[in-house]
Amino acid sequence: MPPPSQVHSDGSSRSSVRPIQKPKSTPALLGAGVLVVLLWMFLFYLNEWLFSDLSLSKVINWIFLPAAIRMLSVMVLGWVGAVGLFFGALLTNDMMMHAGWADAVVIAGLSALGPVAAVKACGTWLQISEDLSGLRPSQLMIFSLAGAICNVVPHNIYFFFSGHTPDIFSGMIPMLVGDLLGTLVILYFASLALKFFTARS
Repeated sequence: MPPPSQVHSDGSSRSSVRPIQKPKSTPALLGAGVLVVLLWMFLFYLNEWLFSDLSLSKVINWIFLPAAIRMLSVMVLGWVGAVGLFFGALLTNDMMMHAGWADAVVIAGLSALGPVAAVKACGTWLQISEDLSGLRPSQLMIFSLAGAICNVVPHNIYFFFSGHTPDIFSGMIPMLVGDLLGTLVILYFASLALKFFTARS
């Protein structure tokens, strides 16, 4: 098993993410995709329950918990994660009820393709291998920010041209903040859970 840190030429040691073993068999990939759908739906409805008062509109919230699994699912599962995100977003999209399938499919597609673009761009720029070995916490934050930007910009462009928002820019900051805060909230509680189970083992 590779070490959790890398020693650089200057003798310093930086914490990094261990290589991730991606599922390869068809049943494992299918199960992973379904898990992404279920996680998205769980976090979406939990977000509605906890933070409905922070909703700026039916498409923008100041805290959006499902954002936490966007980048992670694509980083770990690739296109399988993206497909899971698509169906998760589709099943939780109010547009299906109020504006029809066309809006719902486009918005779900943007939710799935944004993380793919961000992962590809960051992986190339930061020269991170597909198994994420050598990924440092600081680079993980770059991935999270890139994922939020690649989600926020195309969504707001679409919201404007489809008549859901009065202009392109008014929803960008709230949506960006919502994605980042949602990711930080989930990471915080995940770290607490990890510490709890580590202490008990």
